[in-house]
Amino acid sequence: MEILDYYGIDLKGKKAVVAGRSLVVGKSAAMMLLGRHATVTMRHTRTADMPAECRNGEILIVCAGRPKIVGEGHLAPGQIAIDVGINVLENGSMCGDVDFEAAMDVVEAIAPVPGGVGTVSASVLAKHVIQVAKKSGESS
Repeated sequence: MEILDYYGIDLKGKKAVVAGRSLVVGKSAAMMLLGRHATVTMRHTRTADMPAECRNGEILIVCAGRPKIVGEGHLAPGQIAIDVGINVLENGSMCGDVDFEAAMDVVEAIAPVPGGVGTVSASVLAKHVIQVAKKSGESS
């Protein structure tokens, strides 16, 4: 949500697809999107015709937990993709759940892995720690 907010993306009335159904990321992301008035559908690795289902979203949040599971055929022009996946390949390199190179030629914007959601998450956690430290200093 921080990334979407930063870029001023209004979710009201937008079709959002969440590809992943974990409690920690998938279902939480769906609830936050609903809270911003997006029309949300959830997909997962067992969804029939997953590529077509993913292409239906204006916003695509990918948190399936499998490296590069979302390729060019899952993406649509103008789409905004947020890749939440963090996968380490056998060669030691890190990648997301979206094939980043394939996505660059299709989508309007994509959060990279590494350097996207993980970096923002760390920054948000640091901000919260600072806020708590300031509040505890005020109450002393």
